[in-house]
Amino acid sequence: MSGLIPVEDLFINRSESGTWQKDISDSKKEVPDTRERTVIIDDEIKALEKQIEKDIERFRDLRKNHCLPFFIDTIEFEVVDDIFDALRENYKDCDGKLDVIIDSSGGDIHAAYNLAMLFRKYGYKELSFFVPRWAKSAATLIVCSGDNLYMSPVAELGPLDPQINQFNPLERRLEDFSPLHLGATLELIRNEFKAGNKDLANGLLQRLQFPLTLGYIIKSKEVSQNYMCKLLGSRLLKNLTPNEIKSIADKFTESYPDHSYCITTSELNEIGIDVVKELEGPELDIIWNIYKSHAKKQDLQYEKNLLENNKNPDGFRKTGSSGNGNKRRKHIRKWEIL
Repeated sequence: MSGLIPVEDLFINRSESGTWQKDISDSKKEVPDTRERTVIIDDEIKALEKQIEKDIERFRDLRKNHCLPFFIDTIEFEVVDDIFDALRENYKDCDGKLDVIIDSSGGDIHAAYNLAMLFRKYGYKELSFFVPRWAKSAATLIVCSGDNLYMSPVAELGPLDPQINQFNPLERRLEDFSPLHLGATLELIRNEFKAGNKDLANGLLQRLQFPLTLGYIIKSKEVSQNYMCKLLGSRLLKNLTPNEIKSIADKFTESYPDHSYCITTSELNEIGIDVVKELEGPELDIIWNIYKSHAKKQDLQYEKNLLENNKNPDGFRKTGSSGNGNKRRKHIRKWEIL
């Protein structure tokens, strides 16, 4: 079908973090022939890419709309350029209707808002988002920008509280935290002063960032709130009042205790987004197949990278942590809104 972009150009591998340590129990396993295994992996990846392309075409035929796969781990400034180029080259004839299959851990909130507005330009008649597994953090903002939102039974969105990365001059290290953490810290300090623990309270105060930096951190959540209000109120929830829209946006930025919080379809209904549709039937089957094929492709690419770096995937295991503690299969993911 015309207009289908090569799938490898739109799927960007998930990022990796963490450290490697030897798994003693598996250390005696024989390392496979690297070149032979690499050739097998390349063949399997090509087969998966063909299957993904075939499933995307099936989905297009079923929906009668152009379909864009947006499987991108971290949404960054450069991603906007890449998607813009892809849309200009391959989606000129979409006739104002666009389906976007999205699987992303989030990223830069400003880039996400730019992408949301870009998708709207091409889906100016009808813009639909399909989430097979997750659209966390800044990706949540994107999926709230359309006319329709479809989620699988296990799909999840996430809070929009900004994740700040700042240098701590006292300890000379980077720290990741949220404005919500700052509010809890200030409350802790107030309680210690009230309890008469002045030394402890003063010690905590000395560890806080420069006051102007604190002001920036506190104000940062207003960016997410403002973007969410603009997007929700103009299409997905256009029938609600501005106050109702703001109440929902506030929940995304202030109400959840952790940035990793799992927001399912039932949770969305509870906070006021009751227009989300749960995928079923052939649409669910195809969407889930695309997701699983892509996940398998990433696992194979991950193994290939290990082999090319002379690491034995059977003799090593990956360890590490991220700011939110979430893991995606065996890969560590970290998302942030800057």
